[in-house]
Amino acid sequence: MARESVLYSNEHRHGGTPTEHDFTTLYNCFNYAYEPEDDPSISDIITPLVYEQFGYGESEFEELARVWALFGDPTLGAPLPWEDVFGMGLGEVGRAALFLRAWAAHNDGHLDFGMLDAPHMQEVFERVLPRSDAEKLIRHFTTTVDGARALSAEALGVPPNRQRFAFNPFVAKPLLDLGGGGVYAPQSMLVSRAIFPTNLYYVGMKQWELPFAENLGTRVEQYVGRQLRLIAGDHVEGEITYGKGDKSVDWIWATDKAVVLVECKSARMTLGAKAADASLGAVVARSLGKAREQIDRTAKLIHDRNPAFAHLPDDRPVIGLIVTAEPFYFGNAGILPEYGARGDTPAQVTSLRELEYLVCLEELEAIDLLLSVLADPEKRTWSLASVMKDLRDIGKNPILEASWKHYKYLDIAGPLAEAAEEPAQ
Repeated sequence: MARESVLYSNEHRHGGTPTEHDFTTLYNCFNYAYEPEDDPSISDIITPLVYEQFGYGESEFEELARVWALFGDPTLGAPLPWEDVFGMGLGEVGRAALFLRAWAAHNDGHLDFGMLDAPHMQEVFERVLPRSDAEKLIRHFTTTVDGARALSAEALGVPPNRQRFAFNPFVAKPLLDLGGGGVYAPQSMLVSRAIFPTNLYYVGMKQWELPFAENLGTRVEQYVGRQLRLIAGDHVEGEITYGKGDKSVDWIWATDKAVVLVECKSARMTLGAKAADASLGAVVARSLGKAREQIDRTAKLIHDRNPAFAHLPDDRPVIGLIVTAEPFYFGNAGILPEYGARGDTPAQVTSLRELEYLVCLEELEAIDLLLSVLADPEKRTWSLASVMKDLRDIGKNPILEASWKHYKYLDIAGPLAEAAEEPAQ
């Protein structure tokens, strides 16, 4: 509602304060705004709704912790100067985003700049974060009505019947300056989500373009390897070069029960693909399709006893794991042709979020889980998150827990120490 009002309305369109009835009418209009084609496929109907909704049901801890773990950790790849974007490092950005989210949520979405000088706020700036960090992120997050319209105009469009799923400028700039009296967050949830990896990707692409994409590809690959070593230790080896410079999958995880071929993909679903426009099949093919081909090629080299792979066992199942930087929610659902054929090697598509959970299991426990899923005609079409939801409590991922501590408050010895050390729920 806020997006449509800002993009297409003006201050003269309504004679007074909107009533609850007005909002109910708008809500109903929103639900009827999507009109699929005359003969829609299952994917035409389901894909846009899933990408519209599923992300908001996930806890913030993993996404915010991964901001540092993937984009900030200098040991994963060449460090990026995020200070050029935000005026501070990613650790300070994460802390400031949490503060602004809380401020907006507790004040009905209104950030009154007069409060910055209030006595009680000075303690916040002394014990939680510097005032300058809060002000820098406010400036970065804030847009005007004209600015929001410009952002919308720059974004790639979606077909007219799918405008409900078009770009929302408040996802990138969650604070709106209406002139005088501070700024407003139409949806306070979007304040912290503005730096989620899903959004930080576009910030990086706008700032550094292709070098950022290449840097991120390296980071995703190294991050997956680091996660795998939590569970597999030295049972994991990196890609193997063979022939005339050809390369295997990114990681090979050899266990007593199976050999797992792991291929990483930093590419993500575009806005149009999430809306299930005509590009969906091609977007999926560039990531999942290529990953399946690479897994099949490496499996064949193992089975054919290629000299470069002769040290790997060939007397047990070979399975694949396609790890994507962001979820491909229907990557395992074989009933949707847009998501491609399965390939010759049994393989499961999983997101970084799901991998971060899987590696908290014991090694053989995880292998048994993957083998059982791939052998089950029904469960192999599920997301790995759905399969794992009823597992025992395995605690937090240690890499994410260590990453979270980069957002620590200034006063880690006082009453806020516990909150600073404990992951957000």
